[in-house]
Amino acid sequence: MATADENTSERPDGHQLEFPPLRNGLDYLESAVHHLTGANVTPRDVKYAVLHLHAGTEVLLKAILVDEHWSLAFDDPGRATWDRYQSGNFKSCTVDDALARLRNIADVAITDDDMKAVRALTRDRNALQHFGLVHNATAMEARAATVLDFLLTTVLSDSSVVMRCGEEERRSLDRIRSGLGHIKVFVKQRMNRLAPQLAAAKGILLYCVSCTTRAAVDEHSHKRAHCLFCDHVMKGVDYEIATHLADGPC
Repeated sequence: MATADENTSERPDGHQLEFPPLRNGLDYLESAVHHLTGANVTPRDVKYAVLHLHAGTEVLLKAILVDEHWSLAFDDPGRATWDRYQSGNFKSCTVDDALARLRNIADVAITDDDMKAVRALTRDRNALQHFGLVHNATAMEARAATVLDFLLTTVLSDSSVVMRCGEEERRSLDRIRSGLGHIKVFVKQRMNRLAPQLAAAKGILLYCVSCTTRAAVDEHSHKRAHCLFCDHVMKGVDYEIATHLADGPC
């Protein structure tokens, strides 16, 4: 059995943990895609897909925000100081604040549906981190597609941060786009297979609070809805949310 000293001596010298914001955020997104696009997606894969997709979203939103002005990353920009920013010793803004500031200050074209998708991801992350969460891979792939598409086409598409990225970051972006394409194909194929059932379904089709696809059949007489895409049954609060958001993704 090797001793601690022997193990240490085998490690390569000079390795540093170096993940600047853009590289860090993209690495998280790449991990999320990897966990969702394997041959056999496990519950553990779904867990880390949720955590890493949220972490990547938060890091990237704040990286673009900092490119507008470093003080905007602070919980309270009015109390921001350069020394605290440089040291990283400050409370940063929430994801919700970052979205609002990007839209209202940096003039990024973030829609209400984009806000809803990221907020739903934040709820998933919080539930998983603190209380546990039940989600299936089918639902998570659909939700991930929505958030990844938003990040790639809206937040990162013409960002000056991305314009300055190096070869490693560009390769990471290519791998994420490839993974997103795989996920989109999966979602489209599944919706195509469900088309006859959706067309034949009686009642109103609602957006599912679990997978965000418009594939939940409203059984209004029982105050519940069943999603044909991810098999989620909405009742109680879930059903109320779905019926109130029938005109857009939840």
